[in-house]
Amino acid sequence: MKEALKKRKSRKILIIDDEAVIRDGCQQVLTRKGYRVDCAGDAHEGLQMGLRNSYDVILLDVRMPNVSGMDILKKLKEENNVNTRVIMITGYGTIPLAVEAMRQGACNFLTKPYSAAELHDAVSMALEDDDQIENEQNHSLMIGCSDYMKELKDSIRRIALTDSTVLITGSSGTGKELVARTIHQLSQRSDRPFIPVDCSSLSENLMESELFGHVRGAFSGSTETREGRFQMADTGTLFLDEISNINLNIQAKLLRVIQEREVPRVGKSSPEKVDVRLIAATNRDLHTEIAAGKFREDLFYRLSVVPLDIKPLTDHKADILPIAEHYLDFYQKKHKSKVRNFSEEAKKSLQSYKWPGNVRELKNTIERLCVLCDNETVNLSDIFYYGQSEGTQKSVVYSLSDKATLVDVEKEHIKKALKHFHFQMNKTAKFLGIDRKTLRLKMRSYNIDSES
Repeated sequence: MKEALKKRKSRKILIIDDEAVIRDGCQQVLTRKGYRVDCAGDAHEGLQMGLRNSYDVILLDVRMPNVSGMDILKKLKEENNVNTRVIMITGYGTIPLAVEAMRQGACNFLTKPYSAAELHDAVSMALEDDDQIENEQNHSLMIGCSDYMKELKDSIRRIALTDSTVLITGSSGTGKELVARTIHQLSQRSDRPFIPVDCSSLSENLMESELFGHVRGAFSGSTETREGRFQMADTGTLFLDEISNINLNIQAKLLRVIQEREVPRVGKSSPEKVDVRLIAATNRDLHTEIAAGKFREDLFYRLSVVPLDIKPLTDHKADILPIAEHYLDFYQKKHKSKVRNFSEEAKKSLQSYKWPGNVRELKNTIERLCVLCDNETVNLSDIFYYGQSEGTQKSVVYSLSDKATLVDVEKEHIKKALKHFHFQMNKTAKFLGIDRKTLRLKMRSYNIDSES
């Protein structure tokens, strides 16, 4: 029960509704359940809050003056807020519109009037996917039995026994956050909060408030006192991902926090004591950032008490197939897919590819296969690699017996994805690993008609 409450405290919810009674009622119910709740009674204000901040769930009224909930939903999805679950709030007369909103990316809708239990159930259901992904990621982290993976597991176990600050380095997609979570889970703080912060998603003007908290009236729009990520992680672990994105001003304050173990809440004269185990991560070379004057050298040495470098997947290729087979089993069950195994050519292809997106790209590739492949055995023609780039596929091992051209296969692959996601451009583009503009260009090139 205590663990569930701690988890809710790390969840942020935004309510956008012009009816004060609905808005205040939702806030009271969800706050009592332990969630962190922000409110907006104006559509424009709500949209800006949704774009500026990282929310787990947004409760959005369909009908509001000036800007409709549908317009807000579209703009949120256009700005790649794909991880935010949106629940539409609707009256009886607008249910068809709410159903259409679900086709556009909303995860659920509530019909007015609704009970506190219905509200709580809808929010819990919206967060279930995140929990499932988190559990699956934690479970799959230690897959692999190469010499490198054995060394990594041993290093993690030894680091977890200490309370030292850790700096994790490595390319995008190598699993830096998963390593941080494992260190926390094996440490003496495992029953305490683990608070991850994506520093690249924090707006510069709100970064200080997000990290250190603020008191009511500290700045324009601060209508209530709020905890920062340091206060939320008190007695637990704070994970600062992409630490190189923090500006020099916040770096100086962060250095002082690490030295003094005190947090300067914005608008408060006296700092607050915190007990936090700090783990930071970056995919950049911090020595280069220091030389360029973008990162403080003294902060670097404070963070890298215990350095841990995560190697790219190409440096431990023996783990590629075990990881791929794990995800094949997981996504086969999740999507009720026909896929059961890889052909020998497919295995060679997976092992030959360079995997610029590392484990994250491998995971996404296997999920695509489980959704789009119609056969029990994955063949070479079923596999496309998008990596971290604009999205052009790369075939690693060519089958001379396959008469279909690469263009034909890609066209069919895109058509299958569009059909699966009911021609929702945002979802299809994200699934394929490309942006919406690239998807539209390819559809135009292949004469694929869009559907409303």
